[in-house]
Amino acid sequence: MNYTIKNDILTIQITSLGAELQSIKKDNIEYLWQGDEKSWKNRATNIFPYVGRMTDSKYKFKNNTYEMGSHGFARHTEFLAEQISNTKIIFKTKFNEDTLKCYPFKFEFHIVYEILQNTLKISYQVFNLDSQTIYFGLGGHPGFNIPLENELNFEDYYLEFDNECNPINYNVSESGQIISSCSYPLKNNKFLNLNHNLFDNDALILENISNSVTLKSDKSNKKIKVCFPNMSYLGIWHSPKKCVPFLCIEPWTSLPSRYGILEDFEKQENLISLKVSETYINNWEIQIF
Repeated sequence: MNYTIKNDILTIQITSLGAELQSIKKDNIEYLWQGDEKSWKNRATNIFPYVGRMTDSKYKFKNNTYEMGSHGFARHTEFLAEQISNTKIIFKTKFNEDTLKCYPFKFEFHIVYEILQNTLKISYQVFNLDSQTIYFGLGGHPGFNIPLENELNFEDYYLEFDNECNPINYNVSESGQIISSCSYPLKNNKFLNLNHNLFDNDALILENISNSVTLKSDKSNKKIKVCFPNMSYLGIWHSPKKCVPFLCIEPWTSLPSRYGILEDFEKQENLISLKVSETYINNWEIQIF
């Protein structure tokens, strides 16, 4: 089922399947990628409880092995919509018999969308309902239309980080696991000019970056800013080896598994650990100009 929230500036549509954004409009211009079976059919995947791909789609916990697909199962889950107002909506899901087979933890997961002027605020809330510490990663995966104006091209755009930074990039294998890391210099320590060849080897996965980045062109006044103050990693991606008119800007709390290793959830350093009865909250934003 689809839901709409809006104010005088933004109109936002979300579907209950995966609590996934379907549309971001300002001045009747669509900023969100609308999906394409030939390249990437999704629009703004919510990632939980694992970011990226695991080795052989498997991981370990307390000497047991479990299997989970790329970016977890939340994106395939039907969420319940509650507390709906003109500018805010809360989506909820929780553990069940099926989730316990691939993820042996009792949890409740909320995704909150709220419009504040020209900003869409997204809040992830995880509640530990288990009698043990639970482990997870999460993040966003929104795709944005590029170009935003017909007379421009993909290559007319660039990413500008708010502060000077010296990123590290995690290189991934053909199957999506991390194989190495290296420095990834930006132009003047702030700018990444876009071209389709950037993604021939899959996503850029950056660490040691500022906590906000703006997608923009010097030939246009339309721009998109993604702010992620409490997420350490940023995925930048579009379909590999294709000239497609979108870019995903993905704030993540954790990394995919290392190549050839079945990660142990109790030992994977970048996973979040949440103690019994505790709640984890993380917010990020999409600002439309």
